[in-house]
Amino acid sequence: MRLFRSLFTSPEKLVQVLSREDVQDAIDDGARIVIDEDGNARVNIHCKAVKEDFARHVESLKRA
Repeated sequence: MRLFRSLFTSPEKLVQVLSREDVQDAIDDGARIVIDEDGNARVNIHCKAVKEDFARHVESLKRA
């Protein structure tokens, strides 16, 4: 419960908002999701974990 409360008292720990200059660096470093200073969220399609999640999702849809 303490962790849950701390997320809401300091949302910067939950989501890191990046300046425009830092967005490309975050993508290059493999960040999964990047949120810029304007609040626009992007999924990094070059991130290995994102590709694995997508492949799992496609496989589950094939079985459905």
